[in-house]
Amino acid sequence: MSPRTLFAILALAALVNEPAAGQLPSWLGQTGVEIRAGASIGSHSASAAALDIVPKPSFDFVVKTELIPTLSVFGGYYMTAFGCEEGFCTKRDLSIVGNHAALGAEWMPRPSRLLFRPWVRGGLLFGTTEAGTDGEPPSAGIGADAGVGVEVALGRVLVLPGVSYRYLTANTESSTAEAVALSFHVGLGIRLGGG
Repeated sequence: MSPRTLFAILALAALVNEPAAGQLPSWLGQTGVEIRAGASIGSHSASAAALDIVPKPSFDFVVKTELIPTLSVFGGYYMTAFGCEEGFCTKRDLSIVGNHAALGAEWMPRPSRLLFRPWVRGGLLFGTTEAGTDGEPPSAGIGADAGVGVEVALGRVLVLPGVSYRYLTANTESSTAEAVALSFHVGLGIRLGGG
């Protein structure tokens, strides 16, 4: 799914009127949709290179619901990409691309004197990471994500800058590898209702 399509979905969600948002089940806490876009840099173990500063576009789509006012759970899709130009990637200009389902939790304290709310997020990832493996398909694997950022509320619309660290397995049938990425992103969120 392209970033343009995800932003169109977010725009449509913003048009949901309050009576429709009120149709969410009563057992759900405050529920929202987030789309984050930015760039990632990273390192791939099979390249024998350190952290490559070759940013590539990355984006996330997340649905989040509160369990209690400071703790939410989320699920969604992460597309993490970064370039590789050093080590075994020299003169090959490869892109490392991870496509993962994400499940996790977010803690967001409610400081009373701030115009923004800090958040800390962690979760598990499941999917594939393709690393220019000359046609050999990537194997699915488990990864992890940890991030920090802030939420700035503008009515029902949220602005969500942040940074996250992602550990991604990058295995194929014939090799075992891993990738790590540092993802810088700005997100937009819409509160759908609930609670």
